[in-house]
Amino acid sequence: MDHAFLWGVIALACGTVMIVYGATMFRVVLAFAGFYIGFGLVSAPLGTISRGPTPAAQTILAILPGAALGGVLYSFASLAVYAAGAILGLVLALFFASLVGIGGSWLLTVLALAGVGAGAFGGRYLGQWLTILSSAIAGAYFSVTGLALIFGAQAANGMMPVNARTLVVFALLAAISFLAQARTRNLRRSGAFIR
Repeated sequence: MDHAFLWGVIALACGTVMIVYGATMFRVVLAFAGFYIGFGLVSAPLGTISRGPTPAAQTILAILPGAALGGVLYSFASLAVYAAGAILGLVLALFFASLVGIGGSWLLTVLALAGVGAGAFGGRYLGQWLTILSSAIAGAYFSVTGLALIFGAQAANGMMPVNARTLVVFALLAAISFLAQARTRNLRRSGAFIR
């Protein structure tokens, strides 16, 4: 099995969970986001090594830190606001890097870290909309990246390939997820759902 295809399946699965469950099951969303981020942090550098481990070994080596980071984010629910902001900042930084074409340089790392820091501390000003916005945008980004990798598109470090189709799908998924989660939140507030 091709490593890029497997990475695409993982990205699509994590993105789908984030889009569907969003703010209603945010701890689970944090676990999936942490898994994808941890998987990507290890998988991207391993994929650039010309005589590195086999794709199966790369996958196993990437799954372990992904599972660890997913478990950490799931366990620390008290930090959910900071984690949601950090995920939102990271995804916005990656989206910007995808648009500009910053692929495998040190500038991508700096941009990603700046996005994480700005999101973690600035995200709390979005209030109750933070978890919905974070899960909708991150889920759409991961899903589109996953679909692109599954269908053979090339993307540096697993970033979202940018063309008219991917941008339209990204915008549609993010908007649908955001609107559905906002509607669900409003119905819960009005007592339409019995817990």
